[in-house]
Amino acid sequence: MEEERLILCYNGKSFPSVSVTGGRCVQMCDHCRGLHIRGMVAAETPEALLAEARRIRTSGGRGLLISGGADATGRVPVADYADTMKTMISEGLEVNVHAGFIGKEEAERLVQAGVRRFSVDVHQDREIIRDFMHLDREPEDYGELIDVIREAGGIPVPHITLGFGEKDLFLSLRLLESKGIKEVVVLALVPTPGTVTEHSIMNENALAGAVMMMSAMGFSVTLGCMRDRTLRGLEMKCIQAGARRIANPSADTVRWAKENGFAVETDDRCCCMGI
Repeated sequence: MEEERLILCYNGKSFPSVSVTGGRCVQMCDHCRGLHIRGMVAAETPEALLAEARRIRTSGGRGLLISGGADATGRVPVADYADTMKTMISEGLEVNVHAGFIGKEEAERLVQAGVRRFSVDVHQDREIIRDFMHLDREPEDYGELIDVIREAGGIPVPHITLGFGEKDLFLSLRLLESKGIKEVVVLALVPTPGTVTEHSIMNENALAGAVMMMSAMGFSVTLGCMRDRTLRGLEMKCIQAGARRIANPSADTVRWAKENGFAVETDDRCCCMGI
């Protein structure tokens, strides 16, 4: 019997995350409060971004995720750096952007610069969007964002974060199905000091069960970076549930996968780049 393929993605130093707003975020979602972007490399000017990109390239890196804090509309100002990205890409680097809610002109500008992959957070529960994400947005806006990116020639890579309730999950999956999208990156809320999730520990069996459901629906599931690393069995359970791409797995998971007959491959890029 042919071995099942499992792709292990290690971004680390080869594909770091960069924030074009430093530690600043206006949106301030309840589960983050701007804390997670503080762990990214700050590059708040085109010159700083290009310098960081060239440092990555000369050290043997492959590319970078360009993100940052969002404004009150949910827009991350990555398109303001499109000309810099064009230079970076022409010099051999790959780029994944987390641009938030952008319009047609910004999407086209980024694609014309050479950007292909756009990380897109997907939510469909109106209460989560308004009360948790602090956005004056409707569920329909997420579908429109996917359309805008596609029409510009980009590839939207949907990210679904588990922990926001069944309604948000099921309706988000329904939206992706309606768009013919079968690739999804799964994240999970993590205990973050100073936020509403500070003392929340998610159930790894429930998380793996959600992955199993997505796999049964025909989705190709990637287990993304944001997850609680204290859940020691989560990665293995998600593989058993159908995930076939994992970002930054533990050594125990790699050992287990090899012992259980998986054909293990590695990719030293952001997990979105092979989707």
